[in-house]
Amino acid sequence: MKNIEATVRSLRTEPPHGLEMRTLIGAGAADQVTTIDSPFGPVWVGWSIRGVTGLTPRFACETVDDFLEIHRRNAYPADTIPRDLEDRIEDALVRGATMDVPVDLRGIAEFQRSVLSMCATIPPGTVRSYGWIAERLESPGAVRAVGTALGRNPIPLIIPCHRVVRSDGSVGNYAFGPEMKRELLIREGAILV
Repeated sequence: MKNIEATVRSLRTEPPHGLEMRTLIGAGAADQVTTIDSPFGPVWVGWSIRGVTGLTPRFACETVDDFLEIHRRNAYPADTIPRDLEDRIEDALVRGATMDVPVDLRGIAEFQRSVLSMCATIPPGTVRSYGWIAERLESPGAVRAVGTALGRNPIPLIIPCHRVVRSDGSVGNYAFGPEMKRELLIREGAILV
């Protein structure tokens, strides 16, 4: 009887510190979050074992809790990001060519994933309209839905929704304000000053 009681007691002990976190991250059921420097100032980056899950300029959310509130994913703060991933993100943000950055769009509705995938094909220095994306997705009447999907882009700057403008050529809205969108397009040479 004492052996059984000892076994039951040992099963009730706490797991080793950090085991749950490491298990969830390793299984792809949780992300990690940290900040890195970028050409646009510090940015929060969330990533899973599959790729980047969130990217937000630090001015848009000051704390990791703010970032987690925006992105609504299970995540743990990290001290550093894997060097290869940081290098890819930095290179993409400098050059504007973002196709080399792995992304993880799990948990996003199929239509939004399609919109973001189409948006990711827009090369630096060019713009396309919301209608262009809707037509490519064979949903020409879904222009507003395309705008909504882009407005919920969890990885702006990597999935370049700033390259999508209104059909009249005006810049339109952007998660971090139309001024930043205009600056990004000027930086890429899509708008001449």
